[in-house]
Amino acid sequence: MEKKETYDANSINSDKESLVDLLAERPEQGSNFLAFANVVCVVAGTGTLGLPYALRVGGWIGAGIVVLSLIMSIYTAILLMKCLYYNGKYRLSSYQEVGRHAFGRVGLIAVWFFHTSIVIGAPVMYLILAGTELKALIPTDALSIKAWVWISAAVVAVPFIAMKTLKEVAVMSVFGALATLVLVIVAVRGSIVDQHNPDYANVGHSGVILANLPTTIASISICFGGNVVYMHVEEAMRYPKSWNRVVATALGTCSLFYLATAIPGYLTYGDKAKSPILENLPDDAFTKVGTVLIIIHVILAAPILLTSFALEFERLVDITVARRGKVMERVYRTIDRLVIIGVVGGIACLVPYFGDFLSLLGALGNCTLIFVLPILCYFKLIGWRHLKWYELIWCAFIVIIGLISAVIGSIDAIKALKNDFQRDNSN
Repeated sequence: MEKKETYDANSINSDKESLVDLLAERPEQGSNFLAFANVVCVVAGTGTLGLPYALRVGGWIGAGIVVLSLIMSIYTAILLMKCLYYNGKYRLSSYQEVGRHAFGRVGLIAVWFFHTSIVIGAPVMYLILAGTELKALIPTDALSIKAWVWISAAVVAVPFIAMKTLKEVAVMSVFGALATLVLVIVAVRGSIVDQHNPDYANVGHSGVILANLPTTIASISICFGGNVVYMHVEEAMRYPKSWNRVVATALGTCSLFYLATAIPGYLTYGDKAKSPILENLPDDAFTKVGTVLIIIHVILAAPILLTSFALEFERLVDITVARRGKVMERVYRTIDRLVIIGVVGGIACLVPYFGDFLSLLGALGNCTLIFVLPILCYFKLIGWRHLKWYELIWCAFIVIIGLISAVIGSIDAIKALKNDFQRDNSN
């Protein structure tokens, strides 16, 4: 049996030259700005528009939970990246590898399951959302929602197949991040306009609704799910030493988007806030622009997540230039990605309850991958004895929040699934 090497916190410090080589400049890779855009495009997402409703559920304390989730997410993103370089000799290739090195086969399977449920499930939901919004935006009997889903899948397939790594896909993420920014502006503008709307003159607000606090924590925490692509974003960076600054800036930007949407939205709509907030906004040209931007955003974000999954799979089956040759590597990669986008589009069209099923996997998977596993893997690979007592308390707090978010979010999703089955059985 192969003996597994173990390292403590000092092993990395004692091999500084190896780490310098590992973190050296990669001239052929992308800039820090493209890495920043990748993270913002994936993390901010359509969850931005659900935050006023999250404050309606939990009260104004939700704004504080956004800030708390930001701090926790930055901390675990930094710990996760340290796990990639834990032995000071070589960089692990993926989150799955981190799980395997930390906990063996069990860790590999656990990370693979949660990771796959998100990087495949989220694009499925993006296609469903894009198809639904396109059908509403372009009312025609000639095309059904399923037809619009396949059209959206075809659009997503172009960059997904044409661009090999996140370095190339990152160019699209710049436009996705800009679309999110404009979408936030549309939401803020609509909230301000509706402050004079008599329909929302007497809405109620709460400081904190204790009974709903766990649900609020779960829904807000999920909005910071970017760990599924962090390894590939960092791998595509020209200056990997800048990772801590890039991820902190990107997540901070996402939080500004969240607060800019959540606070005016809840202030205006209070206990009448809906998810997404576009359902509350005035029915005018600006709201239609917001709908178009949602479609643009999800179509641009889907290739980033799918590329993350494809890179993992292509490593697994050895679809590389060194193994297959330049031409055949391209052929195999194209076939592989056509199959992936076909499966994703097929699921989006055929699975009736996939939205609520994905909410179950998303709550369980996202919160586990964001908060729980990075800390557990760090403790296992690098150790905890070098941490100060307050750092240990902080880590325990993050793990507890992650577990609460996973459990509560899963319970809510199970209830939704139950309602789906009951509704169909009654029809």
